[in-house]
Amino acid sequence: MAGFVEDEDELRSFRGECLCGGVRYVLHGTPRKLRLCHCHQCRSGTGAAFNVSVPVEEDAVSFEARDTIREFESSPGKFRAFCGTCGAAVYSRRTSRPGNLRLRGGLIRDLPRAEDLRHIFWKDRWPWIDTIDDAPKSPAEEPAA
Repeated sequence: MAGFVEDEDELRSFRGECLCGGVRYVLHGTPRKLRLCHCHQCRSGTGAAFNVSVPVEEDAVSFEARDTIREFESSPGKFRAFCGTCGAAVYSRRTSRPGNLRLRGGLIRDLPRAEDLRHIFWKDRWPWIDTIDDAPKSPAEEPAA
């Protein structure tokens, strides 16, 4: 029907914030894609076993605070953005893809599962990554030994 939003997910929004709060944004709409990147650069840039990347159009993101964002050109034409205060990875962008960002999923509160979820650079993963589902799970910090 004319005048009605066909997809309620388009009305949803999600808040993103770095550890210190120096970078804050709202993502308008539900992310359709999530990429779990296992490449060495993403592991080095996030300090994690893999990066949770949320590919979005830049105009879907409204930054409320971004004065602390710093960018680093990690390879020709690829920029990785981080908070200059707390060091949290915020997004990456490529000059060859203007208007596109890959937000870092760890900053987004209540990030939903996307309809298109996939691992990328799987061949570069740590060899033990396949076993993490079998690891013991604590509801909070690990109890003292």
